[in-house]
Amino acid sequence: MLSALPFSQIPSSPRWLEPGRALPAHSAQNHRSKAHTPAGFTLIEVLVVVSLLALVLGMGLPAGHAWLQRQRLGHAAETVLNDLYLARSEALHGARNVIFRVIQSAGGTCYVIHSGPLNACSCELTGPPTCRADAQALKQAQWPRRPGYPNLLSNVSSMLFSGRQGTTSLAATLQVRSEGVGEVRHVVSITGRVRSCSADHAFMRWARC
Repeated sequence: MLSALPFSQIPSSPRWLEPGRALPAHSAQNHRSKAHTPAGFTLIEVLVVVSLLALVLGMGLPAGHAWLQRQRLGHAAETVLNDLYLARSEALHGARNVIFRVIQSAGGTCYVIHSGPLNACSCELTGPPTCRADAQALKQAQWPRRPGYPNLLSNVSSMLFSGRQGTTSLAATLQVRSEGVGEVRHVVSITGRVRSCSADHAFMRWARC
């Protein structure tokens, strides 16, 4: 049968745990080493991450640039198509002749949609259109030549949409082209109808020319 030890014989706690006493040398050293252990990244780890990021960006930038150019070309082609529809619609609903005039130069192309006599309005690559007193500009678009941006070409200088039947005075082909990206053509028949196609099938929304 075990008997309880007298209170005086109970082992006391280690002396280094008593208040006011310093830690033993080996315990203090371990404590300091844990407290000062670096928690950041090494230089090699940082260089590896930077190299991987540079590699990913280098692979993605060309694809992103090509995608941006295709988006610009598609938007430009849609703009020309909508403006051709606008010219014919203004002629039919307003019961008046509407002219789609294209002016091409070495610096780019612009066009102006206007009412009144043929070629009574003019446009430039900068600034608003100018019209004679008997004409009114309905819309203008400017296409300065810039790298990476589409250009507009036309085989006619103007088309007159009749206010009676919506027909045109001349058949025309308008080309929206971006070097190295593709080309979209809008073919306007003498009936005023527009047929669009992609020269190299760069866009699925338009049939191949």
